[in-house]
Amino acid sequence: MGTHSAAPALANYLAQTEIPLAADSGIAAVDAATPAEPGQALDAIASTVCAHLPEWERPSAIAQTKQLEAMPYYGEVDTDPMAELAKTWWNHEIFVFTTYGLSARTDPLYLSGVWTAMDDLWDCYSGDQPEQINQGELAEMWLLHHRLVSLEWQDDQYLATVEPMGAGLQLVQFPRRESGQTLPLSIVSTTGQALAVMSGDW
Repeated sequence: MGTHSAAPALANYLAQTEIPLAADSGIAAVDAATPAEPGQALDAIASTVCAHLPEWERPSAIAQTKQLEAMPYYGEVDTDPMAELAKTWWNHEIFVFTTYGLSARTDPLYLSGVWTAMDDLWDCYSGDQPEQINQGELAEMWLLHHRLVSLEWQDDQYLATVEPMGAGLQLVQFPRRESGQTLPLSIVSTTGQALAVMSGDW
């Protein structure tokens, strides 16, 4: 558990806005490109799926609430601002990060429900990945109940295509092509639907 104050973290989370959207197991690299439209240049990014848990499912809402209630840090989970914060994380399935954070991802892990898989995720940060993320060299995506199909750099933004799944968790790390404070990322499903993405940075 981090020892940082909860109030600033809550304020920062609640001030976040969603990233604007434009229209098998183990470590794997994903660099497949999709066909480009005429006049468009797609540049495939070799991303690393550093954690792939195909059988993982988000805990039930009841289990999630019990877990947070058992942690004094989160206080009353049915009272604002914590209630609103928990709801925001719970209503998203895709998260992106451009900082690793001082709390070793404690808040993102617990508020998203990914805490049930924590023991399987530490290899994603066993090397210098946290430093590379904080230095702007790497970005990270968490895909809950989705699977990464492709990731490209197009028109000065990242374009990810993901496949909806009934279960599964993927943590994807990829080299950054820009240095903005907000990651220019659009995610679409294999059915062509634009998906909501939440920034986990604080």
